[in-house]
Amino acid sequence: MSGTELAAALRRLRSSAELTQEELAGRAGISVRAVSDIERGARRRIYPVTARQLATALDLPPAERTAFERVARGLSPAPANSANSTVGVLPMPRSTLFGRHQEIGELSALLASEPPALITVTGPGGVGKTRLVLETARACGPGTQISNGHPFAAVHWVELGQLDDPALVITTIARSVGTAAIGPDPLSALAGALAVLRTLLILDTFEHLLAAAPDVAELLSRCPSLTVLVTSRARLRLNGEREFALGPITEPADSVELFVDRAMAANRRLTVDPVLAADICRRLEGIPLAIELAAARTRHLALPDLARQLEQGSSVLSRGPQDLPQRHESMQATVAWSYHLLDPGAQTLARRLTVFVGWTLQQVQAVCMHGLDADPLETLSTLLDHSLVAVSPADTCGTRYRMLDVVREYVAREAVVPDDTTELRSRHADYFLALVRELEPLLRATGQSTAHLRLDAELPNLRSAHRWLLANDPRRALAMAGSLWMFWLWRGGVPEGRRWLVDALAAGKAGAEEVEARAKALWGAGWLAYHQGDVGETSRYGDELLGLARETKDAVQLRNALTLGGMTSMAAADFEAARSSFQAARDALRGGGEAWLIATSALNLGLAELHAGEVAAAERHFVEAAQQYAELGDQTYLDRANRHVAAAALVNGQLERAEQLFAAELVRDDTRTDWGVAESLEGLSWVAAVRGDVERAGELARDAATIRERLGVQLHPFDALLSRRFRGQD
Repeated sequence: MSGTELAAALRRLRSSAELTQEELAGRAGISVRAVSDIERGARRRIYPVTARQLATALDLPPAERTAFERVARGLSPAPANSANSTVGVLPMPRSTLFGRHQEIGELSALLASEPPALITVTGPGGVGKTRLVLETARACGPGTQISNGHPFAAVHWVELGQLDDPALVITTIARSVGTAAIGPDPLSALAGALAVLRTLLILDTFEHLLAAAPDVAELLSRCPSLTVLVTSRARLRLNGEREFALGPITEPADSVELFVDRAMAANRRLTVDPVLAADICRRLEGIPLAIELAAARTRHLALPDLARQLEQGSSVLSRGPQDLPQRHESMQATVAWSYHLLDPGAQTLARRLTVFVGWTLQQVQAVCMHGLDADPLETLSTLLDHSLVAVSPADTCGTRYRMLDVVREYVAREAVVPDDTTELRSRHADYFLALVRELEPLLRATGQSTAHLRLDAELPNLRSAHRWLLANDPRRALAMAGSLWMFWLWRGGVPEGRRWLVDALAAGKAGAEEVEARAKALWGAGWLAYHQGDVGETSRYGDELLGLARETKDAVQLRNALTLGGMTSMAAADFEAARSSFQAARDALRGGGEAWLIATSALNLGLAELHAGEVAAAERHFVEAAQQYAELGDQTYLDRANRHVAAAALVNGQLERAEQLFAAELVRDDTRTDWGVAESLEGLSWVAAVRGDVERAGELARDAATIRERLGVQLHPFDALLSRRFRGQD
């Protein structure tokens, strides 16, 4: 021990006793200069008689008195009383740590701050809590410098993973520290040993011993110079506790570096494809233990085979090193360790939450709480506390929660009652079908940005619900697919949306009870096929829809069927036939109909007139449609109508006006769509071509084509005609 430790110990003890240097010197019968020299670190050790006088003056309890007298003699405050003592000894890492540099810095800074006395590093099993704390502790012990320049005088590591009795935590700590844990009050003896020096006590793996948390609190209350650093899948829930939540590795390069290092250690002849390694790490969600277990399999599996095995589940993530704790021998064992610490109600909710791919508290209440006599927020908080559930990064749709895939896979297997699973999936599908129906009208009215954000946030759940409905309730699958086609169009998911519709139409029976849903799905399927250039399918869907409309005498269905027919004529450059179809579609709603459909019929009629050479009539219809879209609050179609006004202006030679209208959507972020950007860039390329700027026209056209290719759509046939016209190719 150095004079620094003795100085710090005396300063702290004198401060705790609320004595000045003069008062302490008077009580101890020594000079003020002697007290000052000790506290300045000028003396490495002091005479035993002086130490006893100071201890008496400070009124130290027996254990603390003994510890102080040992420090005064230049010794450790606690004697090593057994061959198993681990005083000041940290486990030696046997492999390289990748990434985590930021987390080590943040945790070191937290340890250097004042307080905190208790820091709990939380996170799911296998995320690397122990290794992070070990690396941080190695940077904070004697002989090191941390951010405030004051390393801990002593660092003690206590492994609690094998302990199963909370009552033995204090005695286990005492043995690890090297203090005799005997007598009726072992906590007092331990406190005496830890109270003298600035000490870091690390308690590794505490989640199964939470009943001992009050003992940790009592120890801290008796040891002002003690800092306790805990690793646990759950918080201790003590006053003053600072939680340091650790998640998976977020930087893909760090995950790949870890995987490659461990894989090469397992098989030095392995050929590593960086792209495939990155895909494997992505599947493993950056969980260090999962990455290491997967890497170990490269002794017997090539990377492509390993990737295929991971697609089938996490069973390949087993057979870890024999010297790992049992809970880390496989990812299943890691999750099971946390799961079996839950009460039955929390286990039930955990199983039910596997139906979601991300969720909100409201969704838990609506889907998962039937038959559960529990508060949803409290039970969800329990799962959060045990690191089985995590809070997703904040978004505009409120707080969302998620499970890591390895957790979901294990917990889902615990749901062994098929009837309960079927009911749960049905409730999940009901909820999201209702959400889709609620948001569908907003996709073409005020609030469409909010609707898109909500549907985007729930897209994984919508996919899951649709797959289940397709296999178990085709009628409702048809309803969901038909209500979402416009979302797919403007979101940029036309190929996926079209697959939904094709599959749902094929699975659905043509029963009377589903005519409305089928009609809507046919309308959407026709439009998405058209956007992909599959005009033949558009025509086929339109013919079937026309047959339904005549059977039901439904004006909206008739209008939609005639619209698809008109678009088929537009693709064939038969603009008179198209104008006739669009006019008939508009007339079908003369007796009243949805304002958006009426506006869109005007827009379509204007398109046919523009290509038929009736530019003034076309512009009147475009402006009429734009006014109606503005009244409805549909910014997406308002922009589209204005782009058609721009095309009419360009035909009339009004280049400045056309350019201004085409560019309008590009300067807006809130309601801009990728499809709209592609149309705007295409229009600006026409303006550049008319001006003779061939290079810029080509550049803009290529940019538009790149976006369309990414969206899986094609330039409309009639727009292609305009493109050739403005480029002088016709």
